[in-house]
Amino acid sequence: MENLTTAQYDRLRNLIRRSPVFSGRRVVVHDDHVEILEPEELVLAFGPVFDAVDGAPMSDWADLVDERLERMIQALVAGSPELDGPTEHLLDRIYARVRPIEGSPVEWWTYAREIAPGLLVVLALDHPDRIAILNDDQVRRHDFDRLVEAGMENLCHQLPEEYATFEGVYVLRGNDYVASTVLVMPWVIEAVTGAAEFPYGALVAMPNHGTLIFHVLRDAAAARGAMREIAEIAAEYYEESAMSGPDQVSRQVYWWEPGAGYLEPVAHHAVNGTGVIGDNLVTGFSREFADLLDAL
Repeated sequence: MENLTTAQYDRLRNLIRRSPVFSGRRVVVHDDHVEILEPEELVLAFGPVFDAVDGAPMSDWADLVDERLERMIQALVAGSPELDGPTEHLLDRIYARVRPIEGSPVEWWTYAREIAPGLLVVLALDHPDRIAILNDDQVRRHDFDRLVEAGMENLCHQLPEEYATFEGVYVLRGNDYVASTVLVMPWVIEAVTGAAEFPYGALVAMPNHGTLIFHVLRDAAAARGAMREIAEIAAEYYEESAMSGPDQVSRQVYWWEPGAGYLEPVAHHAVNGTGVIGDNLVTGFSREFADLLDAL
């Protein structure tokens, strides 16, 4: 949304306003969402619609907007039929999922917790052709704690079989849940590196849903080098995702601290106005992390 020019934003808003999917419905178009008043009461955030056209030629925007709006309405009105059945039938398809707050209909997901500034952990039901985020009513119906347990356990089967590594930096790329394995980081570190103890945590990055990058903290010099390396890789993948579709998560490098339950942003690579990544590492972290680096 922040990458759109004023003209592009106005065009998208007009396409949304005039979409044939609203035929027979009374709607009010706001700056960042559409309110459907009749025959059902629904709210559609602009974020997913903007994601649908991201990187696509403007000649395709009308069809992409209509398709995304139709899917959003159907998901809200019809939902997933499986969610009306027993919880046991869902558990092997439920995943905990990290996603940006920007563009998310957070009013539907008040159960979601913030794992880092601007990032949420939601619960998703996996379909062959899409991923459906559960809303508050669905989570209450099937028991939040039970869904979270299943969602975390299922992430432990999502690591790619192969990965790249260089000087202690691991780059894992695979399916649409790889980034979310940051939520089961102790298991990831042991499975990938064989290390059973990592008292200082790790540097991690999730530039898009299919990528997790990490470095286990052991040595100060290695940590500083890894921070720069991870930031550059994350920035490259983040920018690539912006061109290929709505897959971005974050360009930040975070400190994952065992038991903390929250990711602290520590660095990112600045990108110039042309999208070129330069040698410009931007850091900013807490006194606690600075002390840790000094002590390593």
